[in-house]
Amino acid sequence: MAIPSTVVGAGNNSTAQNVFKVTFSQALSAVPTLEAWDDFNFNTTAHEIFTGTAGNSNLPMISAVATTDSAPASADWKPASATSGGATINRLKGTDYYVNLSAAAPGAGESVLFNLCWEIPYDATVTASELQAVFLIRFSYSGSAPILTWYFNDNDGGGSEATPVWTQLTPGSGGNKLKPADSGCSSSYIVLHKPPSGTIDNGELWVVTS
Repeated sequence: MAIPSTVVGAGNNSTAQNVFKVTFSQALSAVPTLEAWDDFNFNTTAHEIFTGTAGNSNLPMISAVATTDSAPASADWKPASATSGGATINRLKGTDYYVNLSAAAPGAGESVLFNLCWEIPYDATVTASELQAVFLIRFSYSGSAPILTWYFNDNDGGGSEATPVWTQLTPGSGGNKLKPADSGCSSSYIVLHKPPSGTIDNGELWVVTS
């Protein structure tokens, strides 16, 4: 695949269903959830990306929507507030706010689908440490432990909403990174400008090598 590569349908203002996919090799015993954390210790959410700023009413800046069972009902799906615990559309902050990825526990070989949005307020701190986050899928099972395989719908690989091209993501500290960007970015210039006031949602989302 070509890296960097854009993700088909990523971000708010999108009714895409086929954006990110995670497949489980074995059946789960409960609905899996999507969480976000400061780092790979998965025990703190102190970064500004979770605490927010005055410019976005101190809300977590990352939102997600589960699209396993259907596409978002509205293109403007980003929630205005966070729901305590789990929801099918939610802001992300550890186990305070997370997304339930399906209505029922996936079986062996089945997948869950979701989309992501970054909200950047005008007064965000422009430092990598404050705006970075690590994603985690929490799941339960009985019997053999499932292997999780992460994918994104690869625009540069020829993917579309109607005919997705699923390119595998490499998880972990040495794997792929997701970078929110302005619309019209290129592989040479992946940038997301802060707005002069209010907030802005990422127009694109890029996958890059670590």
